[in-house]
Amino acid sequence: KMMREEGLDNIFLRHDKHKLAMSKAVKALNLKLFADERYLSPAVTAIQTGEIDAEEFRKTIKNKFDILLAGGQDHLKGKIFRVGHLGYVNDRDIITVISAISNTLLSLGKITAEQAGQALVIASKHLYSN
Repeated sequence: KMMREEGLDNIFLRHDKHKLAMSKAVKALNLKLFADERYLSPAVTAIQTGEIDAEEFRKTIKNKFDILLAGGQDHLKGKIFRVGHLGYVNDRDIITVISAISNTLLSLGKITAEQAGQALVIASKHLYSN
């Protein structure tokens, strides 16, 4: 019923804007996307953490913000985390997860407050431009 009310074209547009908001915000936070930007998924954004242990990062976000991020599997465990944006995910959810990621990076001394703010500005441009 919810899908019929929203309409298939609107669902695809929502997933695409969530993909763009996440991927552009991630770059503003000095994190790297796991996938090539030409082939980003409308369902999930996989993020490389570099020298940060992705499992500890996920645990911190779960404990501080009650947000579950998926981890890497097999050889990627501890190296990436994944943010799902398929299904019933709204713009507020995207802003919330970007804020949680930003806050955690800020507390680790990996970014500045300005970068955290810029990531939200960039995401908002993709979410609310229409």
